[in-house]
Amino acid sequence: MQKSSACATIESTSREETVFKVFIYAILIALGILLSVLEGWVPPLGGLHAWEAQVLVGALSGLAAALFITNLIGLLQRELSQEDGARRLVQGALIGLMGALLSFAIAWGLALLLPQNPLVRAFQGVIVLAFTIGGFVVGQRVTLPWKETEPSPPPIPVKLVDTSAIIDGRIGDLAKTGFIEGKIIIAEFVLSELQTIADSQDNLRRRKGRRGLDILGELRRSSEVQVEVLNKDYPNITDVDRKLIQLAKELNAKIITTDYNLNKVAKVEGVPVLNINELANAVKPRFIPGEEIEVEVIDRGEEINQGVGYLDDGTMVVVENGRRFIGKKIKAIVNSSLQTEAGKMLFVRPKVEPVKWEQ
Repeated sequence: MQKSSACATIESTSREETVFKVFIYAILIALGILLSVLEGWVPPLGGLHAWEAQVLVGALSGLAAALFITNLIGLLQRELSQEDGARRLVQGALIGLMGALLSFAIAWGLALLLPQNPLVRAFQGVIVLAFTIGGFVVGQRVTLPWKETEPSPPPIPVKLVDTSAIIDGRIGDLAKTGFIEGKIIIAEFVLSELQTIADSQDNLRRRKGRRGLDILGELRRSSEVQVEVLNKDYPNITDVDRKLIQLAKELNAKIITTDYNLNKVAKVEGVPVLNINELANAVKPRFIPGEEIEVEVIDRGEEINQGVGYLDDGTMVVVENGRRFIGKKIKAIVNSSLQTEAGKMLFVRPKVEPVKWEQ
């Protein structure tokens, strides 16, 4: 049924094309005869009377024009259906126009040289038609050195790093893995704050600040990311976090941080934030109730008989009835998990212990 319907559609389309071509041929041949008779520029030819020669030449001219137009329409349909067809059509049109202009100059010269010759007008028409068609055909077949406009490269994404992310140290590892794309900008006021921490009298703060400076040096030497120190400050703003948010708005940048408060404030003000802690939590393995894990119990928990341990990724594990296993590595069964702002917590029971509700 579908095949017969498709065949009927094809036959109908072919019939319409044939009717259209017959109409074009009839109109142009009649138009050619009419113009030839009215103009009267065709002399008697080969024993034919003048009007007979005019009808013959007019009919042939109309036939030639009809052939040209119908073939041109088919050519346009074929070219536009191809990938590079539009470019070839434009080339053909341009060179065809140049050929037409040249043929007009030649025809004008013939009219000056042979003003009384009755065949000059026929030669002029042939020259214009030949040069125009020839230019169009040549333009389609040659390849002009078009200068293709290259698309403008997308803007480089910009990220601002705050002091907490530099001191944290994990940003260096992220940069090495290639997860951070684009340009990393270290604001001058962030660098000043880091230098102040490194010069602190407090031993722990001083060590954190110096580690941050070391991490910053590694980032600048890394080939994975582009790091730039931006010498810009806001003297009327005292808080470093406020300065960072203002700079992010001006540069349309994202902020990389581990600071919980900065994360919240920036999101409220519509500044995108990349929180390293949230990323770390997102890539931690997911555990389902009943799954078996291995954990070392290192301390007592808040509740009676609870033990506490940590997985390799830093996930806190609360072991029910696990206090007596402190200092030992045990196999445990996952009861549930809890996601908090600080991270994920797992609640497990020792595998060797019976479940309470089964007792």
